[in-house]
Amino acid sequence: MSSKYKKLFQNTILFSIGSMGSKLISLLLAVVFTHHLNPQEYGEVELISVIINLCLPFVTLSIYDAVLRFVMKEDENQGSVLLNGLIICAFVGLFFLSGSVIGILFFGLEMDTLVIAAIIFAQATNLVFAQYARGTGRIKLYVINGLLTAIMIFSIVSVLIVFFHVGIMGYFIGMVIAFTLSNIMLFSFSGNIAKKLAGSPRDGALMKRMLAYSLPLIPNTLMWWVMDTSDRLIIQSVLGLTANGYYAVANKIPVILNTLSSIFMQAWQLTAIEEGSQKDRDRFYSSVFNALASFMIIAGALILSVLKWGFGVGLGSAFFEAWKFVPIQLFAVMFASFSGFLGVIYAVQMRTNQVFITSLVGALLNVGLNLVLIPRIGLYGAAIATTVSFFFVWLVRLVQTRKYVKIRIQYITLIPAICVLAIQALFLYQSKVPELLSNTLAVSLLLLINLRNLQFIIQNVRLKKRRKSDIA
Repeated sequence: MSSKYKKLFQNTILFSIGSMGSKLISLLLAVVFTHHLNPQEYGEVELISVIINLCLPFVTLSIYDAVLRFVMKEDENQGSVLLNGLIICAFVGLFFLSGSVIGILFFGLEMDTLVIAAIIFAQATNLVFAQYARGTGRIKLYVINGLLTAIMIFSIVSVLIVFFHVGIMGYFIGMVIAFTLSNIMLFSFSGNIAKKLAGSPRDGALMKRMLAYSLPLIPNTLMWWVMDTSDRLIIQSVLGLTANGYYAVANKIPVILNTLSSIFMQAWQLTAIEEGSQKDRDRFYSSVFNALASFMIIAGALILSVLKWGFGVGLGSAFFEAWKFVPIQLFAVMFASFSGFLGVIYAVQMRTNQVFITSLVGALLNVGLNLVLIPRIGLYGAAIATTVSFFFVWLVRLVQTRKYVKIRIQYITLIPAICVLAIQALFLYQSKVPELLSNTLAVSLLLLINLRNLQFIIQNVRLKKRRKSDIA
């Protein structure tokens, strides 16, 4: 079994490199924007980025998710999966482009609409090729391509904005060029794609099965967006823009933990699909979940240990009080990672409709709790609503997924660890116990409680060879 853990660990490291590199380049691009665009233009760039991310699942019908899952099925022709995925993506994308042209010609829409449509079309095609590379085991290509795409976007956009002074149109043009070049690179290095596509027929039955898998993921994406942003809309309407600013600042810290979780989930999705039919699947899934839970709790404790110091050093005094909402949000991210882990099981079992249902229930609960709690206890209500919603989704998925995988959670470790983390968070709100003492005791105790899980995963990652008789 050790080879499974080692591969999962290696893939996580690769995805970490790609994700962190891309985020660093995005930060550098933000520096360019703030120096060469006015606030209105920069705000327009941010708004368009949000629109693109929201439109992608709808324009592509989330077919890129189906490409990843179906290309990893042993009984599917990889070339046929890619071909039919591209056909669906091209059909919907061209329809979207045509609609933009009609809107510009007859309904007075801005020319930016067509450029945004071109970005979405190029990025949608890129997602299909990238997921194909990822699903066929070309992880290094997937990561390198992501980094190079980010570098190309930064380079082209910077040149167009800094030297040619074309404003936000430079951002649009740079995105289209970068994703087009990325598509060419993926097409060239993902195996003999041209030959595979030429020898693969258009398969209507396969398209239907792929769409049956991908379509429930479209509203699921929207549901997660609702859970992430509904609190901000309600905060703004009930408490005002200032409170929304406090909450936005507080949310920046849990994003760190969420990023780590998202990186792991990319690697876990591949491993879970590969191991989905193995006899020791239950034991493997269980050990990985328990290790993930230990990591998330310890990482959360470390963040809490430097939370107030970090806010005091890194932010202005006007925003210092925003730290008070971070501990609750960290629990929300932790439970979101737990539910996300179980959500992968639905993908393995081709039950994406249940992903949608559980996310819908969580989103509705989140909105309802926000409406009740925010007017009464302010920003604490928003943080509590998000935490309770993700906790509920995790519990529902934990019950549902037992039909497919019986994950044995180490409650004897998990419950005490969560309690220690909660106590550590509570100590931050009072001044009687020195922070250094309470944080040191909490982290030490959590390391001791979770020692078995941490040792287990480290041993399996390091071990390179084991006898076949040991693998059971």
